[in-house]
Amino acid sequence: MDGIRARLAPEGLRQWLLRQPGSLLHLLRYDLEPGEEDWFARRKLEYINSLSGNLFEALRMGLMLAICAPGLTWHFYVCAVLLLAQMRVGLTELRRKESCGRYSPPEMVDIWAKGIWLRAIFLSAFTAACIFVVPPERIAAMIIYVLVLAQLELLLQFTMPVAGIISQSISLGLAALALLLRSDMQAELVLPVIALQLLALHVMLFNLHYMFATRILRTRRLKHANQTIQTLLSEYETHASDWMLETDPHGRVVSPSERFCTALGRPANEIEGLKFVTIFIEGSETEAVRKAARSLKPFRDMVVPLVIDGELQWWSLTGNAVFEGLEHTGFRIFVRDVTDRHAAESQVRFLADHDSLTVLPNRHNFQSRLEATLDRSSAAAPFAVLYVDLDHFKAVNDTLGHQFGDSVLVEAAWRIRSSLGEGGFVARLGGDEFACVVEDFATPADLRQIGAQIVEVISQPMEIERRTVRIGASVGIAIAPDHGETSEILLRSADLALYEAKSRGRGSAIIYDPAMEELKQERGRIELDLRSALANGEFELHYQPLHELATDRIAGFEALLRWRHPERGLIPPDVFIPIAEQTGLIVTLGEWVLREALSEAATWPEDMTVAVNVSPAQMTDFTLLKQVISALSASGFDAHRLELEITETMLMQECDEHLRQLERLHALGVRIALDDFGTGYSSLNYLRSFPFDKIKIDRCFITEISAGSESSAIIEAVLDLANKLNMQTIAEGVESEEQLASLRTLGCEQVQGYLISKAVPADMLPIERSGARKIEATSQFRPVLAEPRKKEPEDRPSGRQEARRA
Repeated sequence: MDGIRARLAPEGLRQWLLRQPGSLLHLLRYDLEPGEEDWFARRKLEYINSLSGNLFEALRMGLMLAICAPGLTWHFYVCAVLLLAQMRVGLTELRRKESCGRYSPPEMVDIWAKGIWLRAIFLSAFTAACIFVVPPERIAAMIIYVLVLAQLELLLQFTMPVAGIISQSISLGLAALALLLRSDMQAELVLPVIALQLLALHVMLFNLHYMFATRILRTRRLKHANQTIQTLLSEYETHASDWMLETDPHGRVVSPSERFCTALGRPANEIEGLKFVTIFIEGSETEAVRKAARSLKPFRDMVVPLVIDGELQWWSLTGNAVFEGLEHTGFRIFVRDVTDRHAAESQVRFLADHDSLTVLPNRHNFQSRLEATLDRSSAAAPFAVLYVDLDHFKAVNDTLGHQFGDSVLVEAAWRIRSSLGEGGFVARLGGDEFACVVEDFATPADLRQIGAQIVEVISQPMEIERRTVRIGASVGIAIAPDHGETSEILLRSADLALYEAKSRGRGSAIIYDPAMEELKQERGRIELDLRSALANGEFELHYQPLHELATDRIAGFEALLRWRHPERGLIPPDVFIPIAEQTGLIVTLGEWVLREALSEAATWPEDMTVAVNVSPAQMTDFTLLKQVISALSASGFDAHRLELEITETMLMQECDEHLRQLERLHALGVRIALDDFGTGYSSLNYLRSFPFDKIKIDRCFITEISAGSESSAIIEAVLDLANKLNMQTIAEGVESEEQLASLRTLGCEQVQGYLISKAVPADMLPIERSGARKIEATSQFRPVLAEPRKKEPEDRPSGRQEARRA
């Protein structure tokens, strides 16, 4: 039923008819542009309202009654009057609805269509009744009346052809039925005549509608086109933005206009007879104009370069060949100066494919270059993708400001591009990440050398805005097609290699190895286990003694975090600490270390200190200050016996909030030690920024402390500087008697390392708890703890990823 109702709606019925087979239905098809539907409906309504409907109805009714008068009773006259009155009321109501403004023009057309249907039903029924009773001698006149009237109905209905054909079908159908009911008529004569009439009406109605629609639509569009042309001509005359010129069949300029000569900056006598294409710079653009001219076909918006008064300009050419009959007589060309537009478009195209800061290709450009290189590469001609990530750039950005950081990025981009030379493609992917495509190499060793060269040039000091700054770089390398046959796999391989380079301490170039996939998955498994390790009680603290050289005693211990996994055993700190820092779990772990260390140290003799390492993540939002105060309160430990070790990496991320937090901790009595001193880039500047209590000399200097070495001189200078600044010194990584003797000679105050003892659990510390006053001499302590100095992998620190990082 819903489908039937949809078809009975005028627009639905029209669409249904259009889908039916028929040779004339295409006359109902015409395209209306946006905004023309209401306008077209209003034209239909204007035509309908222009006809005098009441007069027409009265004349047709009067003529029909006159023809049928001998056979009619008074009832027919009464019905005729009532019918005329009803149609007048209906017409008045339709025009009232139209004038009230409640209905849109298309809706009003639908209402008129329904009115036509109702009118056809009532009038056809009355006409059929008259045909049935008309005297036999007047039946021929009545038939002629019906057929002629059907023709006149076209004047009212051709603007709405679907409604009209339905109306005519109703009228002729009821008339045919009335004729068939008469005893003096034969069906074989009536039906063919009625069918032929209906077909004729169908043809005329659809053709009249097509002519009506196309005429008014074309008139409207021609009017708009003329208005547009007039506007363009007016704009052209007003602004004189184009020039027109003509040439002969050979392309020589004929009668150049004054404006064209002025634009070209040359007199007319020089331009007259000059070949037009010789004005422009030879190249692909000019050759394209020649090719278009030879084809004698119209060309449009062909942009070509030329030089006027030493300046490069761009003109847009639109033209066509001119013919007189079949003879080619020349060209008519419109010229427009598009120099500014071309420059703007070129800039937009450049910025779309390049980084605005470093002027290197951007990520989109790099992706396109990579795809193109993959398409033409083969096993015989491999290429490599290098991922370059700057080390310590965030610290520079946060410390010296984003503007300074931008200058560092520009310098780094220039250095990477210079190190690759002409044989490489460099792009900035975003932030401090760069990517390179290298095709000119013979072996993987060549790529390692290229990567190492990038690391080397980036690591050199940068002189920017009267400041000297150092950063580093890590490089991940993937080779196509061995490490990936698609861009996604290749980039993932390079990224894994970069991740591995960073995990090995940064400042290196690593080529992808399939085993890195397993390492990444292993890190993922460790991360999952790490999240539940603290709740499961899998962490423990070991303590490494801090040996005081002057008194030859143990002055305290450094608390070092250990993770004893139920299945994997003891996991080295340099494996899980970086993961904890990346995931943010280090903040919770750091708080646990503080509480456990202070709770344990509270049972030690009162002259012993405890050192705890601090992660940069604990400095955010005054988290460290809150954790220290809470741990001191819970343990009752003396704040003066607590040493917090911070690294230079943390200071490179310094901000006012960090310094204020350190100052408040210092005010509580907590001692602050600078760890890994000498491995950063601005150590002396950090000593000026904050009054540290202790300086910890990095193990890299201790291992090369032999007499006369550079490391020995550096250690001596550091000790002298600390003495003048009233700061205590401690050397880490002491592993031989020679190193210990050298440090004692140089005047170092404290040492720690495997020579003294490895880190051991709290229950193995040979101390007298709760009231003990003194530790035995180191010479007595070392054999108990060291066993003697067996170096286990989980206890062995490794550079800046040292095992004691908490």
